Amino acid sequence: MRSSSIRDEPPATERSGPAAPAVAATAGNARASDGAPAPEPSPFAFAGGYAPHCAGIHALVRDGDGRVRARLATALPGSPTWLHLADEGRRLHALLEESHELATFAVRPADGALTLLSRHPTGGSLPVHLAMDESARWAWIAHYGDGTLRSAALDADGRLTPPDRVLMPRAGAEAPVATDASADTPADAPVTAGALVAAGSSAASHAHMVRRHPRWPLMLATDLGRDLLRVWRCHGSADELEELDGLALPPGSGPRHFVWHPRDPSQLYLLNEQANALDWLGLDEAGSLTHRLRLSSLPAGFDGLSYASDLLVMPDGRRLFALNRLHDAIAVFDLDAAGRPSWRGEVWAQGSYPRSATLSPDGRELWVSLQRSHQVCVFRLEADALPRFDGRFVAMPGAACVVFR
Repeated sequence: MRSSSIRDEPPATERSGPAAPAVAATAGNARASDGAPAPEPSPFAFAGGYAPHCAGIHALVRDGDGRVRARLATALPGSPTWLHLADEGRRLHALLEESHELATFAVRPADGALTLLSRHPTGGSLPVHLAMDESARWAWIAHYGDGTLRSAALDADGRLTPPDRVLMPRAGAEAPVATDASADTPADAPVTAGALVAAGSSAASHAHMVRRHPRWPLMLATDLGRDLLRVWRCHGSADELEELDGLALPPGSGPRHFVWHPRDPSQLYLLNEQANALDWLGLDEAGSLTHRLRLSSLPAGFDGLSYASDLLVMPDGRRLFALNRLHDAIAVFDLDAAGRPSWRGEVWAQGSYPRSATLSPDGRELWVSLQRSHQVCVFRLEADALPRFDGRFVAMPGAACVVFR
């Protein structure tokens, strides 16, 4: 679910409440031995966010004292809210959600400097997610505004070309419905305010995520507005897709993001924005989906408004993290040996409106983008404990995403 209310938020320097610690400070006055300004450190990650506070793509750097800060790497109006590094980190693709564009940058390996290679309209409205298939040399883009999925080819220089293939919102055929009659779903499962939103066949289509299966020639996409998880069989190029039945979720679910089980890609986990619910699903090689279990992403007894946002799975397949906005917490689910999820607990996100989270390359940290707090905060991940905030905030205007180099 998009939110334009960030336009009404004050800049980070004017926020009420606790100030960010020193790690969020601007660059110091480090100088080389000859008195000249020291060169900027090379970024270890890039971050994007929402206009008007976010003026473009930011580079996350560590200063000599180890403190982390975000500096503007390249001005890019239009809200770069989704970033994807490709070609072993030599290309950075950005979706500009509010200007409906796609941009590709060259990343200089030595210092992370960005050079704009291309910028095109996506052809759709409000692009929010991009899935790359570098082996096939193309990408698919999900559009929240008009519900379309559009593909862009990779050219010889690693640029994404203007999208020229479109999959329209689903119409007509009915998908099998996942009902709450599953033996694994408690009859008294919590019902939140978001789950009461009507979402019938006349609901507007809002594509939110698209992704290729890691093993089988399948592609899946969520339609948040029509409560659908769509499935296609891939027969080669982006032009050879056969839509299968997919799965219809209960009205008011709002399917948003999904992840595969890292050790068993016949299992996937789906986070529903409006119902604030996690679904455990099965998938076979033929593309047939089965619904196994639904759990709330909110604690028992919660009574209020919340919108689930992002979902991550640990590489060892033992734990899931789900973000909840407005409730502003990180829900933690354990996965047993069979992949079945169970509620473990939650921790406060340390700020307002956690939009996305990213695992550090070593898997030991969780970097959470707090959109309305204009910050990124860092949690330590240790053994079987809940995530532990390690005290680091990084000032990042309109924070929406982080990608590591």
